[in-house]
Amino acid sequence: MFKRRLFYNKKTKATPPRTLAQVEAELEIARDETEKLEKSEPPYDTDDPSGSWGKYKAHMQPAWDKERKLDRERRMLMTPEFEDLSDFGDVMTLEHWIECVNDGGFIDYDGFGRYVRDGKESNIDVHPSDVEHNSVRDDFDTVIWFNR
Repeated sequence: MFKRRLFYNKKTKATPPRTLAQVEAELEIARDETEKLEKSEPPYDTDDPSGSWGKYKAHMQPAWDKERKLDRERRMLMTPEFEDLSDFGDVMTLEHWIECVNDGGFIDYDGFGRYVRDGKESNIDVHPSDVEHNSVRDDFDTVIWFNR
């Protein structure tokens, strides 16, 4: 049986796509690292409470960014499972949802969506920041949006 080897292409500087299992394992490690970082000695100045958020954010941002990137990759690789549409949420075409995101109508703080196919809701979330990162799946044409 042929065993697929991971390789690095010197000409294109590209590696082959990773599997969902690989990404999920890396995401779990990243989440553990984030949790450890949160528990580590915070870089706060106890005499300057107004500057604490900025210092905490700078301390945590690389870990948060790594987790978000891996989660986006995971959601791009997931095989969807479907169920009936929720009784709440706004159903719209994916194209319209992307237009709303690009116009500033939806941001990550507002809520999240789920991809929809053939009137069934998938288990795959979609976030407004996915548009910015070119991480919107093209195998769906509808979204159900859940506002906070």
